[in-house]
Amino acid sequence: MSTCQTCGKDNKFNHNYYIYPDLLNVTPKFVADTFGSMVVADITYVATCQGWAYLSLLTDAGSRAIVGYALCKTLEAEGPLKALRMAMDFYNRYNVDLNNLIHHSDRGVQYCSNLYVGMLKKHHINISMTQCGDPLHNALAERMNNTIKNGWLFDCTDDSFEQLDKRIADAIYAYNYVRPHQGIQMRTPMEYIRKCSGKVAEVPLVGTGAPAPCR
Repeated sequence: MSTCQTCGKDNKFNHNYYIYPDLLNVTPKFVADTFGSMVVADITYVATCQGWAYLSLLTDAGSRAIVGYALCKTLEAEGPLKALRMAMDFYNRYNVDLNNLIHHSDRGVQYCSNLYVGMLKKHHINISMTQCGDPLHNALAERMNNTIKNGWLFDCTDDSFEQLDKRIADAIYAYNYVRPHQGIQMRTPMEYIRKCSGKVAEVPLVGTGAPAPCR
C-alpha cells in the first residue's frame, strides 16, 4: 500500500502493535505453489464522487484467486476483517486446513490490530508481516491492487460508493472466473482451484454471478 498524502494512508505504519516475523521473504524465499498455502493482503484506495473509498483484498498466492474483499469508507480494521471472514469461508468450503495457511501482509495498523490478529489466531492461521516499507516484500498483493484498479476501476470517479461496490464485485468475478493467467498454465483462478481440489462450487463464493468486461 503506497503512501498517499490526500487519502490519509500515510499514517498506517505509526503504531505500537507487535509486528510479526516475515515468513515469505526468507532465505530461500518461501514459494506458495499450492492453493491454500499462503494468502496475501493489502488495502488500496479508489476515488468515488463522494470521496475516497478503501478496498481490502485477500489473494490466494498459489491459485491467484481473490478469496476475500471489502470496500469501506474508512481505513478502520472493519474492512480487512470483513475480507478476512470472506476468505476463511472460501477456504472452508474447499476444505483447506487453516493451520497450514500463512497470512502475509504489510505491517499496517489494520493488520497488526488486536481485532485482526485475534481473528487470525482464533483460526490458527500463521501470521507473516513485512519488516520494512518495500512494496516488493508484498509484491503479489500490490500487483493485485494494480490489476483490479487499472483493469476495471480507472474511470470510477463519477461513481457513488454503492455503484463502485457493485463494479468491484463484477470485476472480481471476471478476474476469478473469466481471465486466464500465464502463471497457472493459462487457467482462470477458479479452474485452477477446481483442478487442485476436485470440487466445483455451484455458485460464486466471491464476487457476483455475472462477468464484467475489463473497461
